[in-house]
Amino acid sequence: MVVPRSWKHADAVAATREFLSHRPPRQGAIRALMKELISEDPFARRCAADLARRVSESEPGILSGYSDVLIDLALEIRLDEWPARGHVLLAAASNTTSRTQRLRLAPLARAMIEDDRNALRAIALEAFAVLAAAEPELREEGVVLLENARREGTAAMRARARRMLVMLMDPKKAGPRSRTRR
Repeated sequence: MVVPRSWKHADAVAATREFLSHRPPRQGAIRALMKELISEDPFARRCAADLARRVSESEPGILSGYSDVLIDLALEIRLDEWPARGHVLLAAASNTTSRTQRLRLAPLARAMIEDDRNALRAIALEAFAVLAAAEPELREEGVVLLENARREGTAAMRARARRMLVMLMDPKKAGPRSRTRR
């Protein structure tokens, strides 16, 4: 994966299209993405995290074979690399396949919801909602978090909460999550 040094929205969209243009099961593209995610280069990791988030929104479960790796990365990425950490959290939430994985990821999402950074709180709120949609044990807590954010959060939190409440209350009405852009 070639990463431009100034990862802009247009670059992310192009990288997402290129990734999804590969024929399933996309093993080569997925391996290249995972290699960048575990890179020592923070810029490459941030770009790969954004790409992982985007392809996972477009096709939830596309990285499910690496869900444990994504969870580990979300837990291990340094706090000063918060954009990468948030994007990996969201990608991990979209690719969990078991109750154990979802319950392992939930505490990190809860902690990030309390972060000082508005963008990270909004990402974490969405990740928790994705987990709650798949895990009945988290659903009530997810609804409470979303309702609170819808009433009292920042503009970004209110927008996410409205959208994710629809998904959590009735997944059939939500449509693909990939239709939204941040």
